[in-house]
Amino acid sequence: MKRNRLLPCYAQPVTLVALAGICLGFGPLVHAQEAKPGGSPLDTLMHTKIWADVPEAKDFVRDTRPPPDSLAYQPVTGTDPERPKLRSKTELEALESELERAAAHNDKKAGKHAGIKKPVAVKTVKRE
Repeated sequence: MKRNRLLPCYAQPVTLVALAGICLGFGPLVHAQEAKPGGSPLDTLMHTKIWADVPEAKDFVRDTRPPPDSLAYQPVTGTDPERPKLRSKTELEALESELERAAAHNDKKAGKHAGIKKPVAVKTVKRE
């Protein structure tokens, strides 16, 4: 085998590998299809068929299936529960006062049984 005197002995395989890599890297780009002008990604999605055509059922399958009218499907989400009606503003105020009275009663009762005295309210002086 006669070697090229201009290139060292290792340069020829490296050059061949580099050329092959360039050809493999840019080859698909040369043969790529040009983009269609004016097409948005949404158009591409809408015009791409991503579902399968369902073939007609065979005779033995149709014969063994029950008629569609006889199938009684049960809902998987359940039924909507009966919810109370919304309260008016006066009803909400009455409920709030009732809850406040119950809270005050419970605080008073808890203070008596535990031997805890009511905290003394500290008045703050407003500085001018």
